[in-house]
Amino acid sequence: MPVSLGTQGQPGFDTPFALMSDCHRRIEGFLAVIRRALERCSTGPLDDEAGAALRAAQRYFREAAPRHTEDEEESLFPRLRAVGGESLGGLLREAERLEREHDEAERLYAAIDERIDAWLLEGRLRKGEGEFILRDLDALDRLYARHIAFEDETLFPAAEGALDASQIREIGQEMAARRGLRASREG
Repeated sequence: MPVSLGTQGQPGFDTPFALMSDCHRRIEGFLAVIRRALERCSTGPLDDEAGAALRAAQRYFREAAPRHTEDEEESLFPRLRAVGGESLGGLLREAERLEREHDEAERLYAAIDERIDAWLLEGRLRKGEGEFILRDLDALDRLYARHIAFEDETLFPAAEGALDASQIREIGQEMAARRGLRASREG
């Protein structure tokens, strides 16, 4: 099932920081899906339900997660850098750290994804593969715990205060365009 952003009951593209935060909940949720499949099927055959859940998680991390990273690195961070100023200096240094963490998260997920591909193909985990997935999953959980907390609690509120309404609207429009959608030009 594809994940659609800006639909009924979710933040819309007119509130891009709320939408980015909502994406964080999906990241956390799909990491938990992989963990549950691992707990459930690591020692036996992969059942249909766990297989479908793993495919959904793969789809999210292959398609939606990279767009979320682009939302931050191509839409948010450049605007914060353009505003600059002494008050944003520390935040901009943190943005550089966040970009490095995005790269590390991509590396860790690629290793997990490769193992999930083999798991889905063979219908069961090869000996020792579950431990490798769990190791990388634990590393991703640790990375995302501090990364997401900083973005949700510090970065997004600071950006909302530093950027004007037109800049925030442009971020939302760019987010929508990345997903092949049109954002409302109102407000």
